[in-house]
Amino acid sequence: MGPHRSFRGVFAYPVTPTRGAGDEVDEARLRSLIEELVKEGSHGIVVLGSTGAIGSFSDEERRRLAEIAVAQVSGRVPVLVGTGHFTTTDTIKMSTHAEKIGADGVQIVPLSHWPLTSRELMQHYAEVASAISIPIVVHNCPSLTGMDMRPEFLAELSAIPNVRYLKEGSGDQSRIPALRRLTKGAVALFQDQEVTALQGLIAGAEVWASMMPNVLARQSVEFFDLAVVRKDVDKSRALFEKMFPLIEFVTQRSGVRALHTALELLGRPVGPPRRPMRMLEQDDRAKLERILRDCELM
Repeated sequence: MGPHRSFRGVFAYPVTPTRGAGDEVDEARLRSLIEELVKEGSHGIVVLGSTGAIGSFSDEERRRLAEIAVAQVSGRVPVLVGTGHFTTTDTIKMSTHAEKIGADGVQIVPLSHWPLTSRELMQHYAEVASAISIPIVVHNCPSLTGMDMRPEFLAELSAIPNVRYLKEGSGDQSRIPALRRLTKGAVALFQDQEVTALQGLIAGAEVWASMMPNVLARQSVEFFDLAVVRKDVDKSRALFEKMFPLIEFVTQRSGVRALHTALELLGRPVGPPRRPMRMLEQDDRAKLERILRDCELM
């Protein structure tokens, strides 16, 4: 593990390919999908995020998926591993494994059947941080976890050594400016919600944490370049508006089932999500096919 590389750019969140009814991980297809994402210009790869269906796989499978990603990328761009778990002990086990195999960082979402208190969350992240030396991305995703870590609390978390990135996924457009003010630039911010990506990147997020490269890899990289590198608001807005119908539809139908269906429609199948999740139903599938045609992807 070399010195920490700053995370910046489009960090792609690949789906986790399966075989048959979804019960077996398709390792070869995961390798080819990661290869496509890197070759199309993604600046980072994150396995086992929400898009990778973190909750659908056993601990053993998760470790294997992390190993495949690190080996396939082979140091070309940073690789992050989603290591969130229901207990602090298991989160530490996943995170130390990620560090051992050469991951560049971990993304940790808080998982709990019962909403956790601020004190419990603070202790959770502090204990994981003390067990590893690679950077932690704290993921705020209230729509999926039921816990909203507000900017003031995230700023407190960022005082923990190793917590170097905050991934803001509440969809509230005021959060990125608030976090920039509260952290005084000490941490870099990940823009998570797809539908507000334009606003978040222009407001100062340094990473677009995105599921869209699964189907819009080249366009996602171009969009980031226009919005953040060139700071061309008009051109970035024009490209975002072209991508938006697909972004909106995928977000509304949940990334996992919509992306697995889209990749099948595009002739790049990755198998179905693991049950109980399924591919999109017939009506939604037809809608998605129309959107893909309108986006000139088919």
